[in-house]
Amino acid sequence: MVDLDSRGVIEAITGAWRTRAIYEAVRAGLLDALGDVPASSAGLAAALDLDAPTTLRMLRALAVLGLCDQQGPDLFAATPAGRRLRSDAPDSLRGMAMLWGDRIWRSLETLGDTLRTGEPGWGNGDFGAIHGDPAASDIFNRAMAEQSVPIAQALARTSDFSRFATVADVGGGYGAVLIEVLRANLALTGFVQDLPTIAEGAGRYLDQAGLDGRAYFRGGDFFAEIAEGANCILLKYILHDWPDGDCSHILSNVRAGLAPDATLMVLERILPERVGAQDEAVVRTDLVMMPISGKERTEAEFRAMLAAAGFAVEAVRPLVDGCWVIEARAI
Repeated sequence: MVDLDSRGVIEAITGAWRTRAIYEAVRAGLLDALGDVPASSAGLAAALDLDAPTTLRMLRALAVLGLCDQQGPDLFAATPAGRRLRSDAPDSLRGMAMLWGDRIWRSLETLGDTLRTGEPGWGNGDFGAIHGDPAASDIFNRAMAEQSVPIAQALARTSDFSRFATVADVGGGYGAVLIEVLRANLALTGFVQDLPTIAEGAGRYLDQAGLDGRAYFRGGDFFAEIAEGANCILLKYILHDWPDGDCSHILSNVRAGLAPDATLMVLERILPERVGAQDEAVVRTDLVMMPISGKERTEAEFRAMLAAAGFAVEAVRPLVDGCWVIEARAI
């Protein structure tokens, strides 16, 4: 148990300012405009069509957060942390910043209503609407891809994919998980299945991965069916989006799409039976899921859900960032 002092409580109460400041700075282009050569607020404001005095104040906030370096009264340069919010960074977190400052921010505003009524709030299961807006869809899918890469790399390091011929990344968006698995296993092929409306963006993302045609996109709704042809299916952060009944439906379709003795790998955060301060990431995500009828689950809950769908759990292993892989065999 952690005993928060007054300062810690104040930090917990006021933490929202960081999310908003980062989102607005990214959206305005400030992090893209900052380089290694120090620039003034007036110069940046003129280039980005912003108000100069307000730009100075925002740059000071970014400096406090370690996202830029204040090198004079009105001179600022990029930091390594700030570069990760650039749109052209290979390990960019720009999409995540945009998602948290917009869609997740609006969803969390309805958390109180869900707390009082148990009913979902804004954005419940509305993936069709997200993907129907090209700009919103790209932000969402790039955010998912950004946070998927380290998890997928850990999965590829710790799991034996040599026994498989074809891997399917179901609900995989742009296919970041599949890409990392295929990069580490040169004999594998695979496909991403997700809603047809994201086919163009996913196709570009897969092409840019340089996998020589070993990965492709299949349009399809996992509530309707899972495309056949894979002897390993990956579900990364899918089940936590949905209530138990919908998860049972998804897993039933997955089971139908797999041959006997094929493998399902579920990548999710796992709630401990008793939480502490070290479990902030999984509890935070559980609250983010609450307004959209999703939830994080304990290992016992995952085991029961998988058993009911016709899977036997064979291994549960930690990856990175609080994510685990639950490896199950179709029986």
